[in-house]
Amino acid sequence: MSNIGICIDPVFVNLSYPDRIRKIAALGFKNYEFWSPGYSLTDKGMIRELKDFDLLGALNAELGLSVTDILYSPDGEGANLIRREDKNKLVDSFGAFAEAAKKIRCGACIVTGGTLIPGQGRDESLLNLADNLSALLGEAEKNGMTLLLEPLNSRIDHRDTFLDDPRLAVTVVKTLNSPRMKILYDIYHMQIMGGNILSFVQENLAYIGHFHLAGVPGRHEPYRGELDYAHIVREVSAMGYAACFGLEYWPLEAAEISLGKSLNYLSSPEPVPRVSPVCR
Repeated sequence: MSNIGICIDPVFVNLSYPDRIRKIAALGFKNYEFWSPGYSLTDKGMIRELKDFDLLGALNAELGLSVTDILYSPDGEGANLIRREDKNKLVDSFGAFAEAAKKIRCGACIVTGGTLIPGQGRDESLLNLADNLSALLGEAEKNGMTLLLEPLNSRIDHRDTFLDDPRLAVTVVKTLNSPRMKILYDIYHMQIMGGNILSFVQENLAYIGHFHLAGVPGRHEPYRGELDYAHIVREVSAMGYAACFGLEYWPLEAAEISLGKSLNYLSSPEPVPRVSPVCR
């Protein structure tokens, strides 16, 4: 059975994060992730809320859960990986972040490729990205953490993102040449940017540290949409990937029902019926 995790930010948004964690444990999940130590997505939108890592660590131990990764974003969205002047901000905040992550035994963090800067060309942006990541990687290595560089789609959800090409992300990872530097391959984002999912994964699996899954179009349940995710998960697992596939989607059905269906769909050894694409 494939290892399926869940990003708890878009689900059970009316509950506190400890209660969300209890919910996903009751559903059978063993792994989860969340976006930020200092912000929470609720039914009232994104709010400033510093998470209690001591409490989360105790809850994980009680329920037998692991945290696969957390988004690293110093000062909210204040640091930009393609802005040279932000290097100190990126590096100086990492130690405290890593100490918090250790309390919940989380060994990886997500970094995204920066927001486009008016007047700054592609070559300069790429150079700054590699330079800032190199500095950040040094801090990650000191703290025993892995950086997961995530390309995003620039067509629908993140129109101002710089890094929207998974091959460019792999090139950066190869250049930095560290076992602590991988890419996060979000299949939802990369299907929108060009598809050819399984061929890319087959060619680049050694550089992929984590996967995200969501239905295309709409970013809803994986059993909705144009992709046969159960087939993709089986194929990637057969290639030798043994780590976690993280669900990151906004449910159209009640979260408890939706997540139960998703687990059943992705864990079944045989094809199961899917729902027609919904674009909302």
